[in-house]
Amino acid sequence: MNRLLPGPRVALGLIGLLTFSGWAAAWDLTCPLDETFPPAIGITPQDPPEWAVPDGGDPSFEDRLIELVNQERWTNGQLPPLKRVDLLDTSSEIHSANMAGRNFVMHCDPDTGTWPWDRMVAAGYNYSSAAENIAWGYPDPEAVIAGWMASSGHRANILSSSYRELGNGYFNENGDTGNVRRTTTSSCTPNVFNEGPFFRYWTQNFGRRDSVYPVVINREAWVTESRDVDLYLYGGWSELRLRNESGAWTDWQPFAADTPWQLSPGNGTKTVTAEMRSGATVVSATDTIILEGYSEIVFIDGFESGNTSAWSAVSP
Repeated sequence: MNRLLPGPRVALGLIGLLTFSGWAAAWDLTCPLDETFPPAIGITPQDPPEWAVPDGGDPSFEDRLIELVNQERWTNGQLPPLKRVDLLDTSSEIHSANMAGRNFVMHCDPDTGTWPWDRMVAAGYNYSSAAENIAWGYPDPEAVIAGWMASSGHRANILSSSYRELGNGYFNENGDTGNVRRTTTSSCTPNVFNEGPFFRYWTQNFGRRDSVYPVVINREAWVTESRDVDLYLYGGWSELRLRNESGAWTDWQPFAADTPWQLSPGNGTKTVTAEMRSGATVVSATDTIILEGYSEIVFIDGFESGNTSAWSAVSP
């Protein structure tokens, strides 16, 4: 599944999953539109669950979700990490909000007739390859990832080598009601009505742009306590060079997809830029990470230690 998308005629399908906490659906890019799929099944909480929801502090559910996806990719074959992209966050967030606000759980928006590829392009993401996972009812990123990884369709999307980039959208509808629509077919017309309330709505948009070669710091971790990080660089280039923020470039060096690097000193948001080249073709990419809790230790001569010239450590 998950072939390249030649255009809006590519087929979609739904795959259902029943677990302790919700249902998940994925779209299948190889099946004709008139083919049916296993019916989507789920659970309806009786009352709004007392699930912990981030209070606006970081990391958010969406921050955590990208980390978990890349952990699964590492655990299952040390696959390259996916780069989080704002455009795919936007298309995912809009769909989760629309599902919650207009009471449906479908890849096709039954009110507008728009499919995942429509939402990605509308957000400004002009894909070469794309896929989508959606889910309802899961309380947190750990639960929804467990659900998706237990379903062959979602798992295939998460572990696919067809994509380089990812966006996540989570929406919490505390006032959700029992009038949710969905479909058990691959059409844009719901045939199941008045389900729910589901309260929690999740969307993942996967993508690849053939002309974009991301750099990913520490497998897209949200924060690091060390200046020493690992970079993953996409492509099969001849050479690369790197820099922090607007600092000096390194010399050109042989390209390696996995490259160690050291961030600039001081806590805060850090930016790494990579340039990669083969012949006359040069591409660039950037990524950011938060350096937090790092302390630069400087050793000075301690002449107050019984005249022993012992060394003592201070933090500037």
